[in-house]
Formats: sequence, C-alpha cells, structure tokens
Amino acid sequence: MRPLSQIDREAWRFINSVSIVTVSVDGVVNAMSAEWCAPVSLKPPLIGVFVGEERFTRPLIEKATTFGVCLLAEDQAWIGRVCGRYSGREVNKIAEFNLPLEPAQYIDAPLIAGAAAQFECRVLDRRVYGSHMLVVGEPLRAVGNPEKR
Repeated sequence: MRPLSQIDREAWRFINSVSIVTVSVDGVVNAMSAEWCAPVSLKPPLIGVFVGEERFTRPLIEKATTFGVCLLAEDQAWIGRVCGRYSGREVNKIAEFNLPLEPAQYIDAPLIAGAAAQFECRVLDRRVYGSHMLVVGEPLRAVGNPEKR
C-alpha cells in the first residue's frame, strides 16, 4: 500500500468497485456491502455512503464518529457477496466467514486487508432521505494498492 495525498488519485475506483463499509461502536464491529457509495467532493475530499433503515449497520453508523470504506479488489468479490447477503443481526460475518481484516490507523473500525483502496473517514454529516441515511465522511487517511484492480 502507498499513502495518497489526495482522494482523487483513487476516486476512479468507485466506478467499478464494490464498497465495504466498516464500523465499530461499543465493541460491535460490522462490515456492510454498499453499492451507493461514492465521492461527493474532491475539494475538500468527501465520501458519501447511503445506509438503508433496515440495515444492521444503520444504528451503528448513527452513533459512530468514524467509519471505513474499502473498495474490494477483483479477487475479493466473495467478501462483497458475504457482506451483502448476510445481516450482522443474524451472523457475525467477520468471525463466521473469517474476513481478512487489518487495523486502521485513525478509526476504531478495522479495514479489509488487501483491498484495492481503503479510506478511513470521520463523520461530517448525516441526513435521512426517505428510506436511506446519507453519511458523509472526511477521509483522514486514504491508501491504494496499485497492484489490485
């Protein structure tokens, strides 16, 4: 992994990547597939993710001050399927499927190891739009793996 000075150096990956949002609150850690996840601004760099009201992640991210966004590499498609198919309410996806995690530097939630790109975000804003909450985060750290697609 290499450090990035600007989010726009890796923002193109949102176009064709599956995003995994990670969050940790009060000892509860979850990873959620998020198709509605994208940069919302390049200057300043901001990332937005929509979380449905029925998602297990929703009450966690409502309380969280930070979250992670990991853009999966091609060889990690199985992680997207697992995190999208199963709810954290019913199964601890991280333990049950042995998700490859690594600690973050600036946030409580772990990150998906080997991802094409990772963003550690501080929550800036939350707004509800119908059935979904838009959570906007400021990347505190962004790294990309140029060998991964």
